Amino acid sequence: MFTVKDVLGAVKGKLLSGNTEEILTGLSTDTRRIKKGELFVAIKGEKFDGHSFILDAVSKGAGGILVQDGGITNENFKLPDVSFISVKDSVRALGDIGNFHRARFTIPIIGITGSNGKTTTKEMITAILSKKFNTLKNFGTENNNIGVPLTLMRLTDGHNIAVLEMGTNHLGEISRLSEIARPTVSVITNIGPSHLEYLEDMDTVFKAKSEILEFMDGGARLVLNYDDEYLRKMKTNFKTTWFGINKEADFYADKINLEPDGINFRLNEKWDISLGVLGRHNVYNALSAIAASMDFGVSIDEIRDALKEFKVPNMRMEVKRFGDIKIINDTYNANPQSMKQAIEALRDMVTDGRKVLFAGDMLELGTFSGRFHHLVGKQAAESGIDLIVAVGKLAEYVAKGAQEAGMSDRKIKLCAVTREAREKVSKLIKKGDTILVKGSRAMRMEEIVEELELQFKV
Repeated sequence: MFTVKDVLGAVKGKLLSGNTEEILTGLSTDTRRIKKGELFVAIKGEKFDGHSFILDAVSKGAGGILVQDGGITNENFKLPDVSFISVKDSVRALGDIGNFHRARFTIPIIGITGSNGKTTTKEMITAILSKKFNTLKNFGTENNNIGVPLTLMRLTDGHNIAVLEMGTNHLGEISRLSEIARPTVSVITNIGPSHLEYLEDMDTVFKAKSEILEFMDGGARLVLNYDDEYLRKMKTNFKTTWFGINKEADFYADKINLEPDGINFRLNEKWDISLGVLGRHNVYNALSAIAASMDFGVSIDEIRDALKEFKVPNMRMEVKRFGDIKIINDTYNANPQSMKQAIEALRDMVTDGRKVLFAGDMLELGTFSGRFHHLVGKQAAESGIDLIVAVGKLAEYVAKGAQEAGMSDRKIKLCAVTREAREKVSKLIKKGDTILVKGSRAMRMEEIVEELELQFKV
């Protein structure tokens, strides 16, 4: 709970009406979920303008309304008997309120960024720490300048620690999230070719991810991937814990064994770790989670139990079985590095039938788009994939890459849109196939998984 006066101080806003001593019971940006007494923050987004729902918020008992300057344009609009606060930027104000609430707590805050593996790492860290602590984490995609403050607003006296994923596709965004959350431990999973349409090149990606350091205090700790050439060269005065396959790392893995439904490896030549997830890259996610958690007094047995019990988040290397086929549903999103990792996971699987790849467009790669899609086709062909179904405007680049690597044209199918690929599922897929489905979020590749389920569910 906080007062209107607290909000005014946090956001440096202007009181248009109401009482500064009014008590607000919480915060909401969605009138469908707002509760009586909460502050409604009106945010103008690409699809909806929160200012259009002000009267709805008032009718549901909102304790206050925060608006952006110019958000109320009707001069005849009479402010209801509710506290109204005006700010220059309501999204920034939301972050300021989140930071104000975060400052009430002295608990550790773990911030996670990187090009790949953020969500899985967040979930693994949470699984480990939850063995001992009441742990707060982001829900779903709450990893941006709206989601992170909303997550922080859920902090209560009952929480012992918070784990926050931080995403970006522009310079300055991670800096702002670090300013809001003030992480005491920061994890950078890796640096890869993601969001190059906006971040231009790998050096800029590295710069963007490194912004997480900007608002860490002197006693904070870094957790970095020793095997990443960018991160290994990072110069910092923060205490740093390294993870990787390289034995120079503080936490390293060897004797990696890929099983049909999981992975086993040895940690620091001492402890056997089992994961019920696919993909060699998940060894890195597990190592980063272990490295981030070790300082909090969690025992190795608790860590092993948490990782053995761990289930991947939806649509992230999620294994589904329908009848005689196996599907790897990795449709949440895609960039060149995560696509490469997923194809490697399919390559490494022992199967009786064919290996099939449904590869949707990878977006936000700018002038690099054609090159990276060409590499997808080349890698898939060289990995022994039996059938490639390339989906989207960039499908021809995938096909050319596969052809140049020696793959027969009859093993390559092109679909302009996801709907077309969905309609071809029954003709393309055979019993016994193992199928990887992956593409950027906007491609809605999960619709192909849904069709596979319809066609093959027993």
